Amino acid sequence: MGRWSLVLASCMGAIVMGLASPHVWHLEGAIPITPQSLVILLWAVLWGWKVGTLAVLLYLLAGGIGLPVFAGGSHGWVHFTGSTAGFLWAFLIASLVVGALAERAKRFRYGTAALLMLLGHGILLVLGLAWQRGIMPVEASWTETVKGLMPAVFVKSALGTLLVVFVGRLLERRSPSQDGVD
Repeated sequence: MGRWSLVLASCMGAIVMGLASPHVWHLEGAIPITPQSLVILLWAVLWGWKVGTLAVLLYLLAGGIGLPVFAGGSHGWVHFTGSTAGFLWAFLIASLVVGALAERAKRFRYGTAALLMLLGHGILLVLGLAWQRGIMPVEASWTETVKGLMPAVFVKSALGTLLVVFVGRLLERRSPSQDGVD
């Protein structure tokens, strides 16, 4: 991928992240969720760690300088030190990890895509919750908290898996054959 393609794909990713993040989904009986982690991981899996990480950096910068792109339309530098800071910083790490692993995958298959999406969400949960619990008291146990978040993780990972395979297959059709290597 050329330098300008990398920048363009990253800018597009940051825009999609910003447009998706203010929206809140409500699953019956579960904690409200936003699609931002889905988009962040999806971008890294589809385009690799460079594009994914640069897109996240641009997204975080946009939110920091005042664009309403964080969950619920929030913004500002205060989010980088508050209770949700661990999740914001984890976006970078998860994007880097799943993007690097995705680059090693020869083809976009359901199993690989599902594992990458679940791994990315796992990184986000562990780092985000560890930060949050480190700066504020939380009555619920780790198990209770994670149990409450699992429906959202599974829904976003399943949706991400389908999108990765669908878009990945479209991209494979447009690129030269890889000599049948799986």
